[in-house]
Amino acid sequence: MEIKEEMTLQMKNVLSYRGKMDEATNLKKKDEIFNLITEFGAHMVHPPVQTVFGAEQTEKGTLLDMEILVPLDKDVSHEVLIRQRQLPGYRFKPEFLLTNAVRLHHTGEDSSIEQSIKELYSYIKTRNLHPITTLYNCTLNDPDDPNKLIVDLIIGIDPNKL
Repeated sequence: MEIKEEMTLQMKNVLSYRGKMDEATNLKKKDEIFNLITEFGAHMVHPPVQTVFGAEQTEKGTLLDMEILVPLDKDVSHEVLIRQRQLPGYRFKPEFLLTNAVRLHHTGEDSSIEQSIKELYSYIKTRNLHPITTLYNCTLNDPDDPNKLIVDLIIGIDPNKL
């Protein structure tokens, strides 16, 4: 695992969905997003990026307030606008830009991501850095073998030195 500072995460033509969901809903929502992209005549240029804004315990389990960001090969703002009432939670972002970020490049087992996240937050704390964004999970591959996962974990850092 390698941690780097002053990194950038930039995506263009981003289809975004934000809502509260459990793991099963997350999988269904990803299928819905892929179907919408096909309907819009677009293609993903990078695997989806996810971030979690918060968690809520309910009778049925944990609900995550999360956003799924999918960079596309074309502008679909018109399609999203036309179907706005049918697509609550969806937005089109012409550009997503996160600068001055700390990035941990994780390779290996899916089950060890939690340890990588802890390592990233420890790195931030020991260097007295101040996070200003949530953690963005950028999966770089979709392996059949969960031991061959490649993920960038990215957090925006306040550029001011306090």
